[in-house]
Amino acid sequence: MNEQKDQDPHASLNEIYKLVKQNNRMLKRMRRDAFIGGILKFVWWIAILVVIPYLLYVFYLQPYVLQLQSLYNTVNESAGQINEVTGEIERLRNSVPNFQDLLDNFGGGN
Repeated sequence: MNEQKDQDPHASLNEIYKLVKQNNRMLKRMRRDAFIGGILKFVWWIAILVVIPYLLYVFYLQPYVLQLQSLYNTVNESAGQINEVTGEIERLRNSVPNFQDLLDNFGGGN
């Protein structure tokens, strides 16, 4: 106890002041690191949710998607041609009266 009384009160205040300054520097550093860490996390999640799926699509899935699109277009064109042929058959059937009788005469019926 005598040691505390013997010490200069200004010395302990200086020591407290130095500790407060050091604490303040550490807190500022921690805030800055937390801010930078938050920005880096944001960039990381953008990369995971946007950039990586886009790159996967461009490098791996795009050829398959293009093949599927061309297959779809081919099937669509074929369906259009089938519709045209069906329409021609219907017009032919409507233009010739008693088409079923005509087919029966030539052996094309049931």
